[in-house]
This record gives sequence, structure tokens and C-alpha cells, in this order.
Amino acid sequence: MKIFYDVDTQNDFMNRDGALYVPGAEEIKPNLKRLTEHALDNKISLAGSMDLHFGILEYKEKEGELQKWGGPFPNHCMDRTRGAEKIPETSVNGKGFFFTKQSYDIFTNRAFEMYLSLYEVQEAVVYGVATDYCIKAAVVGLQKRGVQCYVVEDAISGVAPDTTKSALEEMVRAGARFVKTSDVLEGRVI
Repeated sequence: MKIFYDVDTQNDFMNRDGALYVPGAEEIKPNLKRLTEHALDNKISLAGSMDLHFGILEYKEKEGELQKWGGPFPNHCMDRTRGAEKIPETSVNGKGFFFTKQSYDIFTNRAFEMYLSLYEVQEAVVYGVATDYCIKAAVVGLQKRGVQCYVVEDAISGVAPDTTKSALEEMVRAGARFVKTSDVLEGRVI
């Protein structure tokens, strides 16, 4: 099966007033909207990840990325906050399969791996944020599991130039292919 894979397009990452804003994220919103609408219009399966943090002792081990537990990132995408909600451009009103995670790596949620196996996912168009963390982890993990990834380069954004550059290189080494939104919309990719 072929899927469109939406990585963490949530208010805290995508908006300037978000708790962990990814620089330039607002500039890719039009392409995110086009890709999401294309998948829906063409009945292509949608899947994705969503950060979800609780900030309570019970989740300390899983949420090691939070500053309160010694990690590098401030509280973000906290449970039951606007910041954890998807942006309007990618909101699909209950359509698709979205998996929550407390770490930047989607493969910490075992249900995602089960989904890949159950639906025999073979190809994924990947877009969202952040290139140097969550996207890299998803793409490298998918490639290792035999899923060919098409990363939409004009529909991703990274946190910092140096880590974004090394993440892009790592994804290429893993076998990912880079495409543009127009390639996807015009049928040149899955």
C-alpha cells in the first residue's frame, strides 16, 4: 500500500507563537494543505504522527526530550492544549491513522509498526516537521523496514541549518528520494 505520511503538523511546531516553533514552518503550510487535499481527493491512505506530552512523573522515561526531565526541549504539544492540535491545513476530521508519541521517534509507538505490517505499506510520501528530528527518525526507520520514502522537500522544515543538512544526508544514505509538491500533485510520484 502507498500512504501519505504527515509528520507532526501541530500548532506548537507550525505557528510562530508555538511552544517549539520550527523556523519557516508557516511557509510550507500551503504545500501541506495541497498534499493533504490531494490524498483525500484521490483516496490515498493518510497516516502520520503527533507529539503528545503529559509532563507528569509517570511519563518521565518516555518524555526524556523535555527540559523538565533533562532534555533539550521546552514543554510542547502538551495534552489537551491548542499546541497539540493539528493545524487547519492538515486537519482531516477523523480520516486517516495518526499515532501519538512522546519522543521524536515514531517507532517508540509499537502500534505504528503494527499498522505498517497490517496494511503492507510499501511507499510513503513524507512531509511536515522537523526535518532534523521527527522526519529524519521516521524516514530512516521506514527505509529500514523496506518502505520507500519520497520526502517532499518543499513541504518540510528543520530546526537548525546544520542539523537539517546532516539529516537530509542521512535520509539520502538510507535510500529516501526527494521530490517536490508539484511532482506529487502531477502524478510523477506514487
